[in-house]
This record gives sequence, structure tokens and C-alpha cells, in this order.
Amino acid sequence: MPNHISFKCPSCDKELIKKDKTYRCENNHTYDEAKEGYVNLLLAQHKKSKNPGDNDEMIKSRQAFLNKRYYSSLSSAIVNIVSSSKNSFNQNILDVGCGEGYYMNELRTASKEKKEDLTLCGIDISKTAVKLAGKRKMNALIAVASSYDLPFFDNSFDTVISVFSPVSANEIERLLKSESCIIMVGPAEEHLKDLTTHIYDEVIPHKGNYSVLENEKAFELKEQIEIKEEITVKQEDILDLLRMTPYYWQTTVEIKKKILALSELKTTIHFYIQVYKRV
Repeated sequence: MPNHISFKCPSCDKELIKKDKTYRCENNHTYDEAKEGYVNLLLAQHKKSKNPGDNDEMIKSRQAFLNKRYYSSLSSAIVNIVSSSKNSFNQNILDVGCGEGYYMNELRTASKEKKEDLTLCGIDISKTAVKLAGKRKMNALIAVASSYDLPFFDNSFDTVISVFSPVSANEIERLLKSESCIIMVGPAEEHLKDLTTHIYDEVIPHKGNYSVLENEKAFELKEQIEIKEEITVKQEDILDLLRMTPYYWQTTVEIKKKILALSELKTTIHFYIQVYKRV
């Protein structure tokens, strides 16, 4: 069965105890829970900008696009990896860089269908993203925090998930129980290639986010899964697809108009899922 999960105070590393709508540690550091159900544990002195993380437009467009289930093959694969583990959904899972909570919500829905005891946690450095994740009401512990200073205690999690997000190998090793795993998802070489050909004369293949774990003795590659398929994006969803990527912010007004004038966009989606075991 999953063990109890507590937030760790970012000021002194003591346990945060929740009473009413406030988290408090024994040193009297306090953090109020927002009405959406998340807590901000990113201290002001640790911010590198006023609003770190993806901007609001990117996050809202990503939520709108993902909610249309264009990436359902990816979310289904993540759910299947978790459900086929020895404990199925009876475990503690952390989504690092959870964004607006789409993949967390898919896990929660699947665990409810199987009536299993999933403890779900998520962090993101973007306050806007975490706020949207909180609005999903997933019965999850959600916080604004950095992936390089995760506000949880050692050996708390059975599975960590990172979808397109950077991670700290040391932090993941610290948080995972022995023989537990991290599911790393990144874009493969042909991801959104039919979109990028409208933007660049020469398309540079994507590189995944795996290199941080490749030479770490604490992690062993257990499985790699490739997902590749063609999707047809409806005209009304093309703007959200474009705006949720860096491409929107890197291209000219003329090229944007050309893309948005398309009646539909057929494009390849291409992902690698790499599952590493903590040895």
C-alpha cells in the first residue's frame, strides 16, 4: 500500500502539517493553500524571474489542445505502464513538471475505474499551470515548486513521471524507493514535423530529455517505447497547437497567418518513453 506523503518545508526541511487551509512546520513557517487546492512552495529568493515557467498563453493552449485528446496514445501508454506494474495503481506517483495536470488526471481516472488507492502528487514551477491543475479536483497534492528542489521526503515515491520536463537525477534518486522507476517522456525525431516544415527551411530533429539519466549509476534503463502516428488537427485547434510550442514565439506574423489559414493540419506525433529503474 502507498505510504503517507507529506510536503517538506522549503525553508527548513521539516514536515508541513496541514490544518484547515494552512500548511505549517514546527518552526512556524506557514504556507496557505489556494482556493484551487494547491500550495506555493517556491520561495521568492529561488525564483529566476517574476513568473517562471511557460507563459500563460502556452499553458492555456496546451490544456485546450490536450483536452481534445490529440495525445491520447501517449497518455494511454503512460497509464498502461503504471497499471502493469506490480502494484498497479496502489502506489505513490509524482508528476514532475505536471503542467495543467492532463496526465495526472488520466492516471486518476484510470485508478478510479479499477478502485485502487493511488496517491497522486504534482509540481510545476509555473503558478498558472499549477492553478489549472488544482481546478481539475483530482484529489492530489499539488504545489508550485522547482524540479531541482522537490518539496518531499526521501524514498517517498514508487513512480516519478516527467513528460517533456527537465529533472534532477539527484533529486529523483533521493525521492524514489529502491527498485522503483521514473517514466521519462520526450519528443522523438519526427515529432510535429509537418508543422515545423511550414516554419523552418531545415528542421533540426528533436532531442529528448533523457541525457541527464543516461550515465547515472543509480538508474538502469528498463524499457523504451516508441509512439508514432499521424493526427489530423482541426482548423479551430491549430492555434492552440502552435501556441503551446516554442514555434509560435519564434516565427513571423506572415508564417503564423499561413499556418492558421489551413483548413486542417495533418502531422506526425512522435514520442519516446524511457522507463528507468532506480537500482
